[in-house]
Amino acid sequence: MNSRRLTLLRHGQAQPIDSCDEDFERSLTHRGEIEAEEMGKRLRLRSLIPDLILVSPAERTWATAAIIANFSECDPKQVQCARELYLASAEIIWRLVQRLPASAHHVLLCGHNPGLSHLASRLGPKPQNRDLPTAGLATAEWSGIGWDQLIPETAQLCDLDDPDSMADLWV
Repeated sequence: MNSRRLTLLRHGQAQPIDSCDEDFERSLTHRGEIEAEEMGKRLRLRSLIPDLILVSPAERTWATAAIIANFSECDPKQVQCARELYLASAEIIWRLVQRLPASAHHVLLCGHNPGLSHLASRLGPKPQNRDLPTAGLATAEWSGIGWDQLIPETAQLCDLDDPDSMADLWV
């Protein structure tokens, strides 16, 4: 069985909460669009193109995922809605991970804090507090087991990246 890679991506910077009637409708700022472009380019440069992108149905996450797919050269047909990701807790996100299709080897989840950061904090051999900034990501890898058998702390690695970090420092 091949390796499994899970990438958690927080949406890009969004309009302030008071800019819309509903939190669900908040769109990306210009900076948020630039952040998403940068992260999409980095995924492509590192050959970390997801097989599947699951996205919270909020406007800001859909916009982020569309930009990521475009700049990482991911097939837009691989971008799908996962309603349970909207403002999901780490536990809800993990339950979704355990139900991922066996055919997917690299899945990117685009969602919201604090759930993504709480889950990112559990990933890897040395779990630690990780607060994902806007368009920040955590990517973890496991070998030889299916999605339904994964345990966050048994990931062999957990790399972090965000648009403000030096791109060449991320391995």
